[in-house]
Amino acid sequence: MKVLAIIPARGGSKGVPRKNIRKFDGKPLLAYSIAAAKESKNISKFVVNTEDEEVAEIARNFNCDVVMRNPEIAEDHSKITDTVIETLNYFERKNQYFDAVVLLQPTAPLRKGEDIDNAIRLLQSNLETDAVISMVKVEDYHPARMYKFQNGYLNSLMPDYETRNRQELPELYLRNGCIYLIRTSALKREQSLMPEKKIPLIMDAKWAVNIDTEMDVIILEQLLKKWKKQVS
Repeated sequence: MKVLAIIPARGGSKGVPRKNIRKFDGKPLLAYSIAAAKESKNISKFVVNTEDEEVAEIARNFNCDVVMRNPEIAEDHSKITDTVIETLNYFERKNQYFDAVVLLQPTAPLRKGEDIDNAIRLLQSNLETDAVISMVKVEDYHPARMYKFQNGYLNSLMPDYETRNRQELPELYLRNGCIYLIRTSALKREQSLMPEKKIPLIMDAKWAVNIDTEMDVIILEQLLKKWKKQVS
């Protein structure tokens, strides 16, 4: 299976300005995704996709190829699917074709090459599956503890489980943003990274972090200290 890894790294960001090149433990954020792609034994090619020249230069400094993005799909409201398809089209125009694409978001950096390879093996061994999405088990923030506030009153999202003990709640999973692996045929057919037929790659929830706010920055800085000890 030929797999293309795409690391999307826009230059713009409102919540955490220039977050993809912001340094964490001395390295820009996107460097952690590049490192994971390099560690993978099953990725055929990996690239950073960006519209920003500074981001592109940093990626090249970490020995990563770059595909420049059309600025029209590099806005806050742009769909990441468009970026993935644009990158695939770029390579197909050069007669380079891939069976699957894996999206490695820089904002969810705590993953290893082994995690990516586990996802690829899952896809290879499940022929009826179109995608493998990394997930973590929901614990404290279970939907059974969540409510809508409507017409002046709280309404449970899961009324049948509203008063149940934690041990009685159904197992649910949350996307952690680390890995989106999808067959190219399904991506083109459904125009989505979340096709109908998908299965989970369950990852450790203690490493789940997505950099969207300055609080996330603080969390990542603390997690990185423990993460480095684990992977060293």
